Amino acid sequence: MHYAMAMTCEEQERAEILQEIEALWIIHESITQSSECREFNRRTGLLLQRLEDLEFNRLADRTMDLLASCNPKDLSQCDSVQRAREILGRLRELARENLENGRI
Repeated sequence: MHYAMAMTCEEQERAEILQEIEALWIIHESITQSSECREFNRRTGLLLQRLEDLEFNRLADRTMDLLASCNPKDLSQCDSVQRAREILGRLRELARENLENGRI
């Protein structure tokens, strides 16, 4: 049986969450205008809601840190790009570790 077909619902959730975190990383690295920053912020908020609903508390905490550092601005450069990048990187690491270990 193909591995993807044998995945449990929880394993599927963990894999989808990692995919969303990876997508957020790509989005964050390519932001060039404030509308993209707001979209990143919106998607991060949706991820936080999902993590809280699933009681994936460690990842939810890191996601809250990310949202706290992210403040979309219309007329100026983001002053917390590096901080957000660091938090997002740690979030990716945690999600990867937890997916490999079968827990989040």
